[in-house]
Amino acid sequence: MPRSMTGYGRASAQEKNWALTWEIRSLNNRHLDLKWKIPPTLYAHQKEWENEVKAVASRGGVELFLGLKIMNPELQSLSLDTTMAASMLRELDLLAASMGVPHAPDLNRLLGISALWKDSGSIENPELVQSLTGTLRQALADWDAARVREGQALEEDLRARFARLGELVEEIRGLASRTAADRFALLQERVGKLLAESGVQADPDRMLQELAVISDRIDVSEELTRLDIHLKGIDGYFSQTEPVGRKLDFMVQECFREINTCGNKSQNTAISQLVVAFKAELEKCREQIQNLE
Repeated sequence: MPRSMTGYGRASAQEKNWALTWEIRSLNNRHLDLKWKIPPTLYAHQKEWENEVKAVASRGGVELFLGLKIMNPELQSLSLDTTMAASMLRELDLLAASMGVPHAPDLNRLLGISALWKDSGSIENPELVQSLTGTLRQALADWDAARVREGQALEEDLRARFARLGELVEEIRGLASRTAADRFALLQERVGKLLAESGVQADPDRMLQELAVISDRIDVSEELTRLDIHLKGIDGYFSQTEPVGRKLDFMVQECFREINTCGNKSQNTAISQLVVAFKAELEKCREQIQNLE
C-alpha cells in the first residue's frame, strides 16, 4: 500500500501531574530526516523515540513538536545550589558583623540569582516517559493514517495516468506498424531510382538485406514492448507492502529512456506528436511519484 511522504498527526494526553501534546508534520525528502522540537530535559529519550518513528516511516522530512506542561513541581528538574547560597549568606553575615550593622537576609532575593539555580538536564520520571512514548505512538498512528489516505489518492491518480500512457503506446504501435512498411517501400524506391540514374547494377538480395538493416534502425517494436512491460507492472508495485516511491521513480526513468529512443528512431510526424504527449504525461507521473514514500 503506497504512502505519501506528506502528512499530519496529533495526539494529546492529560494526566494529574502533566499535560502533553505531540504534533507531527512531514514533507518530501529523499531520506528520513527527523527534526525534534522538544524540551532539552528530554533529549536523553530522543534516540528511543527515533526508533519509534523509523518503525513507521523510511523517507520524508519529519518535524515532531512536543508541548509539555508539568503541574507537579516535584517533577521539575530545577534545584537550588544550597552550598553556594549558604556560602553567600555566611559571607554577608561576616560583612555585616564587621561593619556592626544588623543583617536579616531576604531569602526571596535568591530567586533572582540565576547562578544559584541548576537544571539537571533530564526528567527521570518513568510514568511521565511512558506517557510521552505512548502518546507519541498515537500521534505516529494518526500521522501514518493521513499518509495512507493521501497515498491512496495518489495511487488512483497515477493508475489513471499510467492507463493513458498505455493507450498512447498502442497508438504509437499502430502508427509504427504502418510506417515500417511504408518506409521500406520508400527506401526501396529511392535506392532503385538512384541505381537506375547511375547505371550501377546491384545484387537484388544484397540490396534487400541492406534495406532491411536500415529499416530495422527505425523499428521501435522492441522499445514499445519494454514500455508495455513497465506499464503493466504497475499493479505489482502498488500491491507491495514496502515503500514503492524509489521503485516507481526508477521505472519512470526507464520509460523516459524507451520513449526517447522511439522519438529518435521514428521518422513520422504523427508518432513524434504522440511521443511528446507521452513525455508530458510521464512527467506528471514523475511529479506525483515524488510524493510517495
